[in-house]
Amino acid sequence: MDTVNSSVVCHSSNRIATNLLLAVAYAILGLGFSTTGLHDQIVPLWLPAGLALAVVLRFGTKMLPGVWLGSLLVNLILPNGWSLPETGHLLTALVIASGAALQTGLAAYLIRRFGVDPLLPVNERWMLRFLLFAGVLTCTLNATLGTLAVTYINQSGGSLGLLLDWVSWWLGDSFGAVFGTPLILSLLPATQPDAASRRWVLSVRLLGTLLALIVINQYYLSHLSSLLERSFRQDVQLIDARIQATIQQNLRDLTRLELQIASRPDLKPEEFRELVFAHMQDNPALRAYSWDPLVPRSQRTEFEQRTRELLGNPEYAIYGESPPSEDVLIPVQYVEPLEQNRAALGFNLYSLEDRRRWVLQAESRGQAVATGILNLTQAPDEPGLLILQPVYRQTGTELLQSRRELLGFIVGVFTVAQFFDAALQESSIEHVGLRVSERFGGSFYDTVKAGSQGVRLSQGFPVLLTQQEWQVEAVAGPDYLAAHPVSQALYLQVLLVGLGALASLLILSMYNRERLLVARVQQQTLDLAWQARHDDLTELPNRTRMQEQLTEWLKTPDSPFALLFIDLDRFKLINDSLGHQVGDRLLQALAYQMRVETPEDCKLCRMGGDEFILLVPGAAQRAIAEAQRILLIVGRPYTVAEHSLQLTASIGISLCPSHGRDADSLIKHADTAMYRAKSRGKDRYELYSEQLTSDAVQSFSVEQDLRQALQEHQLVLHYQPQYRLDDDRLCGLEALVRWQHPERGLLGPDQFIPLAEETQLIVPLGWQVIEQACQQMSRWLEQGLDVPLVAINISPHQLLQADFIPRLNALADGFGLERKRIELEITESMIQQDPDFVIQQLQRLRLSGYHLALDDFGTGFSSLDRLKYLPLNRLKIDKSFTRDIGRNPKDEAVILTVIALGRSLGVEVLAEGVETEKQRDFLKTHQCNSMQGFLMGKPVPAELVRL
Repeated sequence: MDTVNSSVVCHSSNRIATNLLLAVAYAILGLGFSTTGLHDQIVPLWLPAGLALAVVLRFGTKMLPGVWLGSLLVNLILPNGWSLPETGHLLTALVIASGAALQTGLAAYLIRRFGVDPLLPVNERWMLRFLLFAGVLTCTLNATLGTLAVTYINQSGGSLGLLLDWVSWWLGDSFGAVFGTPLILSLLPATQPDAASRRWVLSVRLLGTLLALIVINQYYLSHLSSLLERSFRQDVQLIDARIQATIQQNLRDLTRLELQIASRPDLKPEEFRELVFAHMQDNPALRAYSWDPLVPRSQRTEFEQRTRELLGNPEYAIYGESPPSEDVLIPVQYVEPLEQNRAALGFNLYSLEDRRRWVLQAESRGQAVATGILNLTQAPDEPGLLILQPVYRQTGTELLQSRRELLGFIVGVFTVAQFFDAALQESSIEHVGLRVSERFGGSFYDTVKAGSQGVRLSQGFPVLLTQQEWQVEAVAGPDYLAAHPVSQALYLQVLLVGLGALASLLILSMYNRERLLVARVQQQTLDLAWQARHDDLTELPNRTRMQEQLTEWLKTPDSPFALLFIDLDRFKLINDSLGHQVGDRLLQALAYQMRVETPEDCKLCRMGGDEFILLVPGAAQRAIAEAQRILLIVGRPYTVAEHSLQLTASIGISLCPSHGRDADSLIKHADTAMYRAKSRGKDRYELYSEQLTSDAVQSFSVEQDLRQALQEHQLVLHYQPQYRLDDDRLCGLEALVRWQHPERGLLGPDQFIPLAEETQLIVPLGWQVIEQACQQMSRWLEQGLDVPLVAINISPHQLLQADFIPRLNALADGFGLERKRIELEITESMIQQDPDFVIQQLQRLRLSGYHLALDDFGTGFSSLDRLKYLPLNRLKIDKSFTRDIGRNPKDEAVILTVIALGRSLGVEVLAEGVETEKQRDFLKTHQCNSMQGFLMGKPVPAELVRL
């Protein structure tokens, strides 16, 4: 039991000792860095904050009492020196110490919580968090508490204002925490042996940077100090000049008053008030003027009676007796301003030794004399002085017989505080204290603040007031440097703090690079080994792993297998409508389900996007069974982000060795089969055959030839005539495109138009057709022929282009064509793609002057509601209805309905595909407007058209 108690006592003693050691180190470091700023307690380079945080990070929160005690010591010593603190200083120090401990504890917690120890960060993204948690964020705590305490409780000197003081404090703590923490940690014993060898390099770099920052800061402060001393000397000279000017002004005023009073010795109170009023208006240093006449003892009663009457004051009486050796009294008869100085009325200057001495001196000198510092009758609690100006009257008319007769004294009354305060105020110099003392006596005026001894800016000068000589010492107050215009130290220190933090982070980054790089290389080696062969999203083997697996399977030619190429149908629609996040989660769910239900002898891989490959051992039957299973899995509903989603898939199957003995061939053939499955309706599988490759090659060849045809203008137009049914007159031509293939001859539109639409070649093809038709119409018009309406088919892709109408107008106008000669044919399917935009485009075309026709009417699913808004000139009945006239009553009913609809809408109706007289007679009987077909004319080249 004694052993346990001894251990506890020893542990407690060690904790107390370490906390005391930390407190002493904190205080010494704080006092050392206190000279880097302008404020008594706000230091912009506060390294103790880093010491506190480093020690707490290393040894735990048990060191927080040491932080508190160290901060308390520093903030007691800085404003008071080694003297006992005042209550305000003690309270301020307690608040700051508590804030420092709280701030350090919070920063240590956050740094540990997020793993941003500056010497041992857990990842590369530690810098910003360390900067926030160690300095920028947490240091606002003590900056706020400390600044408020210093400003409103302690009111220490050197303040730049609450906001700038807060910024300075925050910067100082941030600098100390961000820069000092890693520095102190690097000096403490290393916890990891492998890091000890690099610690000394880190310490040297940080110490070197710190030394450079301190040297720059102190050099700037020294330079600033020299500028400030020069400016301070100029300010002191200005104060000296202002004091001398005040003295001279008062002496001049007293001299003027002497002359004025001497000319009228029987002065009345109103006259005295009028005389002194002008001088008092512009003299803030003056407390009062008084008129103190010489009164013989024998005339005392008469003088008092007369003065009572003049002042209207029945209580006026002379008080204070002259010495028996003196036969006169010098009482205060008038004083202005009266109310503040009423106590001085009747006071006899001869009654007190300190006054009597100066009176006699003034009388003997015959000029103004200043008294020493004394207590005024009307203000006994304030030190003051009097300037006694004797007033003489000249008697006798002859020069040799004339003499001066002393009538009394005009007295200027001054309080010391009012005298020097006025001089300082008029000099407009702030934050400078004055300590004034008599030549052989102590100071009698002292406005030097207690904290000024640290500023070290002072200068003395003498002041002569008549025969008196005072010594004045001007001392810059603690706020003088902060408030002076030449002082810009804070802005430099802001820059230094920023540079220091940046340098610290850079040095730490270099220090941590090697350790983090080693750790990252090791981790990345493991990650890359997995990522190189797996898909990040679905965790399925990727293309690389599939190639490796496929290569392995191909090494055993006696073991047949199948390759299933799986593509999800319309998966892009999910990404576009619900977002890629929903699409990714759906892929994850689907891949997981396929992986779980895939037999162990099969290999499922993700190729990328929405494509998968499944390797299935065995013959075609096994492959088909697996394809059917995959289709069922894909077709299940999956709930993703509150959406119930179902998919389909298209699967292409290639067999080894039947369809290839290498990986590229098997994948290519399976891909080809997959596209055939898509073209046949999706949600199905297709087994590869050689015909599929042939079709694909043929399609590719036609596409390449068509691109060349557009470049070489191999497309030609044939024109089919259109006739009116009432008089068989030619009413129009339809331009029909043909392809004059150099090898295959003349090709109809059904052999290349679908491919052009699929490959987006339909747009340049359409513009070539329009240009050729306009060019041909222009030629006919130049030949003087009567050119009817020419109809041109427009593709949906072309009409939906934003610049379609301006480009069409430019083309027609370029050939000098009237737009009403051009009829543009659109289809019902075109309207369904974007009804509102198509209707707007058609309305603009109609306003531009073009004829508009709806082609193949009745074959689509047009809305009759939209039809009434279409600005059409003509409806064209599709030939699929015309060819069954006389054989299918339903087709005839549709034709009659269209004719009636056109008549109701005021739109012309044209029937296509008329090949027999019976068809023409039916249409004519039922008042169809016009017809087109082989009966009246086949499509022919332009040179065979008869106009």
